[in-house]
Amino acid sequence: MSVSVLSVVSRFLEEYVSSTPQRLKLLDAYLLYILLTGAMQFLYCLLVGTFPFNSFLSGFTSCVGSFILGGCA
Repeated sequence: MSVSVLSVVSRFLEEYVSSTPQRLKLLDAYLLYILLTGAMQFLYCLLVGTFPFNSFLSGFTSCVGSFILGGCA
């Protein structure tokens, strides 16, 4: 089973690199960055706490909004 999953992933990466336009790759990288930033903020909030809750809320909402606007582009 893991061999077939690895072959599917490698085939996907080969097709992505060879046939995806550069502009779409750039947009995908931006969306991945925004997603990881929001995930790190959420993980930090879970681990450390929500003392400055307004700061967490504004940062996380900004990540969500940027991801949505980037996805609409």
